[in-house]
Amino acid sequence: MSANGRPDMTGSIRTGIPHWIGDALVGLALAGGGAVLVALSLPIPRGEIGNPGPGFLPLVLGLVLVGLGIGCAVRAWRAHVGAGVVLAERKAVVCVVALFGAALAFVPFGFVPTMAIFLAVLFGVLASMPWWRAALAGGVASIAVWFWFERLLGLSLPAGVVGF
Repeated sequence: MSANGRPDMTGSIRTGIPHWIGDALVGLALAGGGAVLVALSLPIPRGEIGNPGPGFLPLVLGLVLVGLGIGCAVRAWRAHVGAGVVLAERKAVVCVVALFGAALAFVPFGFVPTMAIFLAVLFGVLASMPWWRAALAGGVASIAVWFWFERLLGLSLPAGVVGF
C-alpha cells in the first residue's frame, strides 16, 4: 500500500514509520528474546568450563542475542534516517503463512506431503516458477530429503497419512 493506504505495484504495505525506528524495534525485540532465553536457561545446569552442561549454550546464545539486539538498536538510533518502512512484502507474508501452515500440518499429514506443498509454494512464490514445475520440484525435493533422513541417516520423520 502507498502512504495513502492504497496498494502499490510491488504488493507491499508501507507505513509512515521512519526506517530507523523499525530497525530499533527489531533490535529491541532481539534483545528481549535473548533476555527471555537467558532467564529460561538459568535453572538449567551450566556445568564447568571443561565440561559444559545443557544450560551453557542457551545462556551464551541469549547473552549474544541481547548484545547484538542492543547494538542494532543503538546503531539504528544513531542513524535517524527518515525513509519510510516497508511493513510487509507479499513474498515475505506468503513465506511466513506457508511456514505456519507447514508447522501445523507436519505431524498429522507427515513429512513428505507437508514439505512437498510447502516447497511448491515457496518455489512458486520466491522463484516465480510455473505451478506445475514448482509442484514437481517440491515433490522430488521432499522425497529426496525423506530418503536422506530415513534411509541413509536412519532418522524417523513423521509418517502421517501417507505412511512414508
